[in-house]
Amino acid sequence: MTARLALALLLAALLPACADDALLHDLAERQASEVLVALDEEGVAATKVRQEGTEAAWTITVPRGEAGKAHRVLAARQLPRARPQGLGEVFGAGGMVPTPIEERARWLHALSGELARSIEALDGVVEARVHLGLPADDPLHAGSRPAPRAAVLVKCRPSSCDALHLLEPGLRSLVAGAAEGLSPEAVAVVVAEAAPLPAAPAARPWRWGPWLAGLSAVAAALLAALAWRERRRAEEAS
Repeated sequence: MTARLALALLLAALLPACADDALLHDLAERQASEVLVALDEEGVAATKVRQEGTEAAWTITVPRGEAGKAHRVLAARQLPRARPQGLGEVFGAGGMVPTPIEERARWLHALSGELARSIEALDGVVEARVHLGLPADDPLHAGSRPAPRAAVLVKCRPSSCDALHLLEPGLRSLVAGAAEGLSPEAVAVVVAEAAPLPAAPAARPWRWGPWLAGLSAVAAALLAALAWRERRRAEEAS
């Protein structure tokens, strides 16, 4: 019984050490996937879990003891990236009735965010920004409104930039189609390579998570073997 009790205590001590730590909360699925890929490339076995009671929020967990390394990896890669605000976020908060100027500014901000999201959905796009210059009508000077213009910045992975350069006419049409009076020729598109990822370490550090999990499995097997041996002894004694 002494050996069995010792193994039981060892198993009880090891199980909490094998639990995961929550690293990030309230992420959109795209953000969570980007974090998951970045951590996996650096040898951190992260997991993406849907948060209870929500349909669009995700949590990232990592093995206990690796949270510090995970935070360093994400800081070096500037993750998770802020998600552009769209119509739902800008106009869903409610609040006091805005002035016409405030309402127009909010609309342009929301429209820019929706367009940026659409561009970020393209394969190879790391980040997108859309800036809309849509002057309002001046009631005192009819017909004197400047021509609307727009600018688009697309940061891409090096392997995808050539393909995105070929899509520049489509990007101009996409942005122009979302704003009245804006022509594709008045949309400037800049496609640039995203900052290179930090070099992976030459050798991965010792990871305690898998080692502890293996030791726990061995302890559980020994505990089961001791229980079986005691049952056999009891049967033989009777």
